Amino acid sequence: MADIYAAQLNPGKLEVVTDWVAKQDWAAELDLAANPLETVTAYRFDDPAGEVGIEIHIVKSGDQLLQVPLTYRGEPLEGADEAFVANMDHSVLGKRWVYAGMGDPLFRQRLDHTIATASTAAKQYRVDAEGNRGEEITEVAHAFGTGPLPGAGDVEILYRLSPESPAEKSDAGLLLGRWDGQDTNVVLAIMV
Repeated sequence: MADIYAAQLNPGKLEVVTDWVAKQDWAAELDLAANPLETVTAYRFDDPAGEVGIEIHIVKSGDQLLQVPLTYRGEPLEGADEAFVANMDHSVLGKRWVYAGMGDPLFRQRLDHTIATASTAAKQYRVDAEGNRGEEITEVAHAFGTGPLPGAGDVEILYRLSPESPAEKSDAGLLLGRWDGQDTNVVLAIMV
């Protein structure tokens, strides 16, 4: 379960995502000036300790659909300098250290767990200024694992998504997702 505060963020999430994507080799041919990133949806994983925010952004540039996993921490992650993306000021939680998901061991563990146990992304709830949990947020992506892939030793997130790629719940070792406007399953991550 993920608690979502009505908070002011500086810089904003889309700004952080855009800055990170612009530095990635796999996005080199995208013209982000002509086709700025637009938010499509997002989903989250749970941190069992309740300390780290784990959010995966789905954005688009023109007709290219992209996925950007980030973690939000209350202090620097030791040994993860290469995965550091930005600092962000959160009006409720204070200063946050933002990391590229695949460079954060907790993200990789939660991704692997979700696929291997055929779990789903975390349910998200709005939290008011007093800290009271309110209604569930339903306008997010529905991501779910399809169970373990025998012999797999790692997981890979797909940064570039193919909405037309056929994927079935019966295919092992996948994280699949759907969201408003996307009625068929999209492969989000794979076990390798």
